[in-house]
Amino acid sequence: MRIDILTILPELLQGPFSASILKRAQEKGIAEIHLHNIRDYATNKQKSVDDYAYGGGAGMVMSIEPIAILIDKLKAERKYDEVIYMTPDGEVLDQRMANNLSLGENLIILCGHYKGVDERVREMYITKEISIGSYVLSGGELAAAVLTDSIIRLIPGVLNDETSALTDSFQDDLLSPPVYTRPPEFKGNRVPDVLLSGNFELIEKFREEKALERTKARRPDLLGE
Repeated sequence: MRIDILTILPELLQGPFSASILKRAQEKGIAEIHLHNIRDYATNKQKSVDDYAYGGGAGMVMSIEPIAILIDKLKAERKYDEVIYMTPDGEVLDQRMANNLSLGENLIILCGHYKGVDERVREMYITKEISIGSYVLSGGELAAAVLTDSIIRLIPGVLNDETSALTDSFQDDLLSPPVYTRPPEFKGNRVPDVLLSGNFELIEKFREEKALERTKARRPDLLGE
């Protein structure tokens, strides 16, 4: 999979993509992450990428020209499954969406700034708008990093254990059950005996019950309650 991220602050994204799972995915050749500085495509002498909003009001608006030039360039080089805009008023990211996006080959992610992008960018170029929650960040970079991580970790070969992602929270509309590791007892607090029993049928039943119990207590909305 190839992901092209369009931003005015590429340095904000260099750290998240240069360590851990995302780094390994790139080193294995499973994923490509390309950062593009929108300022490089500004046509004015000042290399500015924003301007005052028509009609007045506080805050600046990202201009359409440099974004359009960059997206047109990328789309001329390859076909993209989605051109995504990270925005608080987009569809809220969930596991099902990440699963679907992980099946694609090429994605563009546009990071907004200031008061957002010229609406014509959204009308003419964007095919999917995504939010990571009902709050506002200083820019779309951190949201783009969250989205990218949620997608790439699902691609076969990225995780050392192929089944790990399949047992994550939300994969079956339930939260994950509690997990334990050694020592079996710590300050009088023991690991549940069933997990030490070696009876995998009982262990699976225990985990299913705990997953349902935790979901009812913490996220009843997932169960339609």
